[in-house]
Amino acid sequence: MSALMSESAPDQPPRTRHGKAKRHHYVPEMILRRFAGPDLHLWSFDKRHPGYGIERKPIARLFREWDLYTSVDAAGGRDRSAETRLSVMESRASPVLDRIVAEARQGRLATVSNADREALADILVAQIRRSPDAFNSITAKWDFDAFIADRLAEWEAAGRSVEDADRADLLSGRFVAQTRRNLLAQTVVEPLLRVSAGVLRRGFIVGMLTKPNRSFLVGSALLARFNGRITQRNGFLDPTMEAWMPIARDVAICSYGERGNERIMEVEDAGLRKINGLLSRQSTVVASASRELVVAYTRRLHRAPLEGAVSPSA
Repeated sequence: MSALMSESAPDQPPRTRHGKAKRHHYVPEMILRRFAGPDLHLWSFDKRHPGYGIERKPIARLFREWDLYTSVDAAGGRDRSAETRLSVMESRASPVLDRIVAEARQGRLATVSNADREALADILVAQIRRSPDAFNSITAKWDFDAFIADRLAEWEAAGRSVEDADRADLLSGRFVAQTRRNLLAQTVVEPLLRVSAGVLRRGFIVGMLTKPNRSFLVGSALLARFNGRITQRNGFLDPTMEAWMPIARDVAICSYGERGNERIMEVEDAGLRKINGLLSRQSTVVASASRELVVAYTRRLHRAPLEGAVSPSA
């Protein structure tokens, strides 16, 4: 899959009319900390800027964009409520993920309450919605220029005039880019109630790496979804669809099966390669505390993907 966000592009804030630009992480720092070493740095590779090679960066400078979840109205007013809601969601989920990781490293499945399950469902779904890679893969086929041109034609056909300067502004790349950003900001949180309810009806599995020198990758598109056997699609309505989200270098959670199907399992090397392989293909930026792991998966990008899912039912 193609992915479009970059971390090696010039790190300059956009010009704003109201309020100061903010850096928004699309992979939460509270997740990145569980992948990083004590110095909170990771090795990373950005597909859009291969000339930069593999870079070592602090997690504060990874997987972020200026005002990613800020919508801007016609008057230049800025609405950052989506980022605020995402921050609240992360605060709810963080202690639950901490407990899951700690228990998994002891070989145990953490006990989770209904509130904990809601926090996990929200963070899982939000990580799909907030990913620029996922958003761009969906909207890449949309012709924003044609849509705006059609609306202008309808406006003029109704006898309403459009000034030349306004027309030029509407048809400019800047306006189209801001329209796309507004769409992401306005939809990143809204679908959660409906979709999270569906995730709550599913079971979840905690996957643990036990062999030395094994690690999950972290990618800008953080969920690895494998098609279900029933629908051959990756939607949450198919209980056989696997949705893996690494939450630490050695622990991942997976939405799978029916509710009540909660357990811990060891992820074998074959399953790890499938998860890391899908994450590396669908993400623009990949990162790990291990430089060798990032090197290995950047070299594999042009190879044929491994067939099948991880098969947590095994």
